Amino acid sequence: MALIEEFENQGSTLFRYRSYVPLVIILISIFFLPDYKYPGYSYESHLIYGAVCFGVSIFGLIIRCITIGYAPGRTSGRNTKEQIADVVNQTGIYSLIRHPLYVGNFFMFFGIVLFLMSLSMCIVFILFYWFYYERIMFTEEQFLRKKFGDEYLAWANKTPALIPNFKNYRSPSLSFSFRNILKREYAGLFGVVVFFTLYDLAMIYFNEPELGLNAWPYLFKPVHAWFFGAGLIFYVIIRIIVKTTKLLEVEGR
Repeated sequence: MALIEEFENQGSTLFRYRSYVPLVIILISIFFLPDYKYPGYSYESHLIYGAVCFGVSIFGLIIRCITIGYAPGRTSGRNTKEQIADVVNQTGIYSLIRHPLYVGNFFMFFGIVLFLMSLSMCIVFILFYWFYYERIMFTEEQFLRKKFGDEYLAWANKTPALIPNFKNYRSPSLSFSFRNILKREYAGLFGVVVFFTLYDLAMIYFNEPELGLNAWPYLFKPVHAWFFGAGLIFYVIIRIIVKTTKLLEVEGR
């Protein structure tokens, strides 16, 4: 019993600091960035590899979007201070796995980590992610057990935590809301764009020493203009819409 309470307390604390996970990943990756070498020793091959890694991160974002696009309000929010749940999601992606958002988060971060092309960094990330989110998931499940009792246990007993069981699939109970996705995931997409841009600039610096000590003005390439520029424009437009209008508000979401 004491161990369960300890895990719950740890999970509650970690839950409140989830927003710092990207910062931790950045700090860890700093030690691995100097060792990165262009695949095939060319920037063009590096871009191709980066595009594949970006695709892995987008795959994680798609999982999050599918989850949020069908989710009712107060079940899959960006709440950071306490657990919130008015219903137990049991349809759509929640009929396949119990924690789709954390699976999505994993792939979003894993794509960024893969970009470093370091087995050591991948292992460090997987261990860190497992330690961090295992306790959060445990705390969330304890909260749901206490609040929903047998209803939650019946669903949890047949639904895997992280590896989907497609035989269990049930159609979503709500219609898909693209507006809800825009409202809640635009910052996540821009965060991925920022990560890849900063990593790319650092990788150019370490792989092109001929640029010299004052290299920073020469690191920017045309690809950064359209990649980061498009992400920034999208972020600014959606943020203005979210903050000044109700165009993306969806009743019950």
